[in-house]
Amino acid sequence: MIPPFAYLAAIGLSAIGMALVDRRYHLGVLGRPLVVAIVVVEIVYLAFDLLGSARGWFESNPDYVVAIVPPGIPPEEPLLLAFLTLFSVTIFRLAGRWTREG
Repeated sequence: MIPPFAYLAAIGLSAIGMALVDRRYHLGVLGRPLVVAIVVVEIVYLAFDLLGSARGWFESNPDYVVAIVPPGIPPEEPLLLAFLTLFSVTIFRLAGRWTREG
C-alpha cells in the first residue's frame, strides 16, 4: 500500500526538480509571469474539478491522498495543477532554447 503522503511528496520533489532545471539552464521561469499563469490555471481547472466532483463525474481515491475536501477534491489537487503549470512553462522555455541553439 502506498502511504497517503507519497503523492504529495512526489509533487513536491517534482517541483523542486523543475526549479533546479530552471536554475541550471537560466530559463527565468520562476517569477511573476509564472504566478499569473498558475492563478489562471488554478481558477479554470479547480472550477472544473468542483463541478465534476459535485456531479459525480470523477472522484479521488482516499487511499492515495491526505484528505478529501468536500465536494471531493484532495488538497493535493491545487499543488498538482501548480506543478503542471511549472512543468509546462519550463519545458516550453527549454525546448525554445534548444531549437534556437540547434
